[in-house]
Amino acid sequence: MKKTLAILLTLALLLGLTGTALADDDWITLKVEAFDRDIPGFNVADCMQLHYAQEHFGDPNHIKLEFVPVARWTEGEKLGLVLGTGNEPNICITYDGGLVNKAIEDEEIYQLDELLEEYGQNLIAFLGRDTLLPFGQVDTDEDGTPEQWFIPARRLEVENVGNFIRADWLAALNMEKPTDIESFEAYLRAAKEANLGGAQTIPMQFDLYEANPLYNVNRFTDAFIDFSKVTEEDWFAYCRNHEMLPGAKEGYRWLNKLYHEGLLYENFDLDDDAASDTALTQGYFGFFSMQPDQPWRPDKNYEVELENNVPGASWTSVNCFKNASLDKYLHDVYAANGLSIIIPVKSTTKEQAIAAIKYLDWMSLPENMFFMQNGVEGINYLAVTEEGIPTEVQSADAVPDEYKMHAGDIVFISNGLYYGSDERNAAGRALKFDAKYTPELIQSYIDAGTDAWTQISFSGTIQAENDFGSMVQSKQGAFLSKVITCAPEDFDKVYDEAVDAIRKVGADDMIEEFREAYNEGRARGTFPGNP
Repeated sequence: MKKTLAILLTLALLLGLTGTALADDDWITLKVEAFDRDIPGFNVADCMQLHYAQEHFGDPNHIKLEFVPVARWTEGEKLGLVLGTGNEPNICITYDGGLVNKAIEDEEIYQLDELLEEYGQNLIAFLGRDTLLPFGQVDTDEDGTPEQWFIPARRLEVENVGNFIRADWLAALNMEKPTDIESFEAYLRAAKEANLGGAQTIPMQFDLYEANPLYNVNRFTDAFIDFSKVTEEDWFAYCRNHEMLPGAKEGYRWLNKLYHEGLLYENFDLDDDAASDTALTQGYFGFFSMQPDQPWRPDKNYEVELENNVPGASWTSVNCFKNASLDKYLHDVYAANGLSIIIPVKSTTKEQAIAAIKYLDWMSLPENMFFMQNGVEGINYLAVTEEGIPTEVQSADAVPDEYKMHAGDIVFISNGLYYGSDERNAAGRALKFDAKYTPELIQSYIDAGTDAWTQISFSGTIQAENDFGSMVQSKQGAFLSKVITCAPEDFDKVYDEAVDAIRKVGADDMIEEFREAYNEGRARGTFPGNP
């Protein structure tokens, strides 16, 4: 009897071991793209958030998670090179809408309707079946019912443009904040003449971003557009080519003048972020334009570094780029949908596609999103409010490397920290900053939302943008460098020739197709010329 029992126990143990071995065999790998912003000490591919997700999602589901780092500012270019090759991550993220539309057209990504219904109910609830998910739908078979091709992230903060001026320089010059182009120019000239930043005084900074060369400069030149000569249809047709709109030329002529007077950052077209950051924090610049909360962000706090290097120095928000034809301070804001999340077909099995939706669904649960966005109490944040919102959030350089994190690049279904409601989100948004900067921060958000217009996108493929968009942007980079640095007496000739070069590489085709898409009702965004 004892021998029989021993045999049975041995068999049970062997069966148990065999079952474990078989279970181990059913593990799959899920590769997830994650943006890398070169935060010192933060290893995207081996970070705290990955370890948490592996323990709480991967291990229970027999899924080996891998984060695949991709540089943020070249992500569209990198994804464009691998999409459709079978070498993509199983979950890809991008802000390049044209790239996603092309992937839909080329049938390179999964249609997600059935997968979402079966495995993504929490994700559907977080995004909203009738609010955000439609941004990822396209009616490819033209049967009147759009299909779900990508998952749009939920953008919690739509403000995009912040303009900042040195409050201490204004005080030294006994000047009020500029309120229009003329008073802003007077400030730049006075700051230069007084050498307020020392021998390296640079009154105005902006950069040429290779991924979108006119991204920053449009914020200034849009103030010169004559909207009495621009229809809503024109606005959508020329959405990638503001340099061709009536009046924009005078905006570039103004920048050319500033450049030759030594008022503009002379290395603007070198795209040297490190040098620009150094100039900002060392106190050489008197103005810059970035996101509305950029000076006070805990992960890269320009204000604190400036104060440390130049006692008494500080940044303050300013609205001075008034468009005279509209009498408005134009600011572009993001649509409610953020980046696009896609699942490539060629690199992803059906089992991996299911795992991908399960992972996004798991990420959308409040307890998981909370940790992945906020980290560990006592390390990443030191306390919580009565509502449970983390406070005293520590900057990246204040925590050990193994606890460094970046919420937005890992929890990409939410572009912004989510605490369960709009009210709690707003409260949490302010708390992540040092309380002494709250008044400036609030004013910056108000300024960034003044006379705002929503950025333009299109449903469906814009073939001309897929075919010619990169070449157009390359020519726009050359255009910007040429028209700002050329001799003033050559400006008109250089400008016209540079615009003509942009047109010849495909801009005219893009403009025509954008116009057609607008007339077909496939345009999204707003026209600032409307009342």
